[in-house]
Amino acid sequence: MLKWFRKAQSISLDQLAGMMQWVGFQASGGRNVTLRNAVDVTAVFCAARIIAEGLAQMPVRLIEERFSEGATTPALVVRRDHWAHRLLAVKPNGWQTSYEFREGMIFNAVLGAGAIAIKNVVRGEVRELLPVPAGSWTVEQLPDWSLQVRVNFADKTHGNFSLAEVFYLHGPSLDGFTALPAVKQARQAIGLSQALEEQQALMAGNGGKPSGILSMSKSLSPEAREKLRTTWETKFGPGGKGGIAILDTDATFTSMTMTSVDAQYIETRRFQIEEIARAFRVMPIMLMQSDKAATFASAEQMFRNHVIHTLGPWIARFERTAHRDVLGLDPELKFDLDERNLLRGDFKAQGEYFAKALGAGGAPAWMSQDEVRAEVGLNPMGGKAAELPQGMMPASANPEDPKDDTETEPGATPEGGNDAEL
Repeated sequence: MLKWFRKAQSISLDQLAGMMQWVGFQASGGRNVTLRNAVDVTAVFCAARIIAEGLAQMPVRLIEERFSEGATTPALVVRRDHWAHRLLAVKPNGWQTSYEFREGMIFNAVLGAGAIAIKNVVRGEVRELLPVPAGSWTVEQLPDWSLQVRVNFADKTHGNFSLAEVFYLHGPSLDGFTALPAVKQARQAIGLSQALEEQQALMAGNGGKPSGILSMSKSLSPEAREKLRTTWETKFGPGGKGGIAILDTDATFTSMTMTSVDAQYIETRRFQIEEIARAFRVMPIMLMQSDKAATFASAEQMFRNHVIHTLGPWIARFERTAHRDVLGLDPELKFDLDERNLLRGDFKAQGEYFAKALGAGGAPAWMSQDEVRAEVGLNPMGGKAAELPQGMMPASANPEDPKDDTETEPGATPEGGNDAEL
């Protein structure tokens, strides 16, 4: 059952930054990067989404290992009738689907210090997983090495939970229990991206017209200077019609704004996308960053590498966390996120693979037709599999075809002639 107790505790500045969304991580450029404003950078938002959505779309299977008599390897049985399968694969709580729950947990874990969900346990079964909003919890290690999670509730109270009472998912860590927030580690790259976007937005808001200095060879009265400033801004400032300016009395205009060419704006923004991709271990192509050198063949391999090297570690983290916090490390049960659909090749590659699996080429078969049909989402044929056409064979290879009784001598043609005579 849900329970908590109040206890005073001290927290570090980094923990406070994680709890309060308006407290962020200071970048060298003077910007305060927080979880809230970091996702305003499209590269950060896309990187977190591509990981969270990738895991959320994978089917969740609860697998039981069963040993039959005399078998050396266990049979894997999907337990759809188990309460743990219904929890993670169907309905983790009263307002979220399985997809929404996993997407939200991974999204928070990718960006920040991790993700927490409070367990509602009834008679030894986890009936609900109640996700805690990002920034409203911290975790600390007690003197006995156990972990304690402090959750701040909306009514200004707080509760302390042991690790056994929560579902705790987090990324890479230096101390083993608190993750390194990706937003904090990439704050310099994110802050620079924010500055570049703001600079371009200000220039666009100014109508693309640069600020500058009008200088005169002769001194002007304050009234004349103010009138000239107003006239110039009305004509050539934001909202002005522009046109050709005619200056006399040796007047000159000096721009105070660098152009996009001077600042190498496009190149800098492209590089920042790559920097952010490095922080989240996402390939730039997955952030919609085009690569002129990429081909269809190389792009396919990049997508496979994304599943293996980017999603793979998060798949393992989620599966192991669910095994610990939902199943209680049951030795016979485990959760599996099925990534086979994401790794599936084109139809030609699938056909060659399944043909070999069915024994083509003389190799022993390791799959049945029904197992192949299950892999591609078709219903099993059962006993009707033998009724399927087995493909075309040469007539001479068919043992039921009557053989020609006509025998020819070596070197003779079927018509009775001789090769030597031709």
